[in-house]
Amino acid sequence: MSRILKNAVLAAWFGIASPALADGHLAAIEPPVPTAVLLTPELPRFTSVPVPSEKSQDPIADIVARQANISSFGTACGPSMIVNVAQDAMLAVRVLAPCLPYEAVRLAYEDLAFTIAMPMTGELHFLLPALAENAVLKAILSDGTVLKASTSVPDMQNFARVALQWSGADPGELIAIAPKILSSDMVQLGQPIDVDGAVLQVFSSRISDQTASGVIRLSLRAPVTAINCNIGQTARVRRAVPREPVLTYDLILKGSGCGAIGQSLELKNVLQDLKLARN
Repeated sequence: MSRILKNAVLAAWFGIASPALADGHLAAIEPPVPTAVLLTPELPRFTSVPVPSEKSQDPIADIVARQANISSFGTACGPSMIVNVAQDAMLAVRVLAPCLPYEAVRLAYEDLAFTIAMPMTGELHFLLPALAENAVLKAILSDGTVLKASTSVPDMQNFARVALQWSGADPGELIAIAPKILSSDMVQLGQPIDVDGAVLQVFSSRISDQTASGVIRLSLRAPVTAINCNIGQTARVRRAVPREPVLTYDLILKGSGCGAIGQSLELKNVLQDLKLARN
């Protein structure tokens, strides 16, 4: 079988058209065109997932911002002050500043003041002798926050009180010599934290139908230090005695000279004595 005939047979067998002749040579064979229509492959479909809004997210910045208002004990930083009346015309004072531990707090009351350090917990409690029937207290925190609280003290009319505020780093003390028959006590508040610090002392004696007559001698005792030996000290007095005008005045104690450093001077006849009589 000739080669041409052989190719024709093969072409007929496989369904391929017989190649055309060109100058006695075989023409190029084109590949068969598929008769079936090829389907376009179906691409997978992706469903979009909604992204949470910023309000529903909890970014680190928000967490830090919230923690900035929480103390190391897990309590809110918001400061507050509460004043309640206690027994014997005393004021029960509570100052809260959880995020200002160890910071100085200045308490102002009836033109007097004293400074005290906030404890580690940021919660301060103390008793303060009332000096007026209407008590208004103010607390100035180290960050400039001012807190106010007030209450009425009806029992104040049964007490005679003399308060002495020492300013500066070298506070003196109030000395009261009272007859044993008289009911009296002395309260000291505050710490001379720095040169702007202040200490408050309050002498108190109860006046009632059972109180005997007597005279209470009041004086001051002041230390002489390298700071005050030349410039002296300043103090403020508030005297609140029933049936007497309330007095508030300043004292300027002159320096005694630096040759007296280390001595303690008692200043008599500086404060008016308390003369208490049976009602």
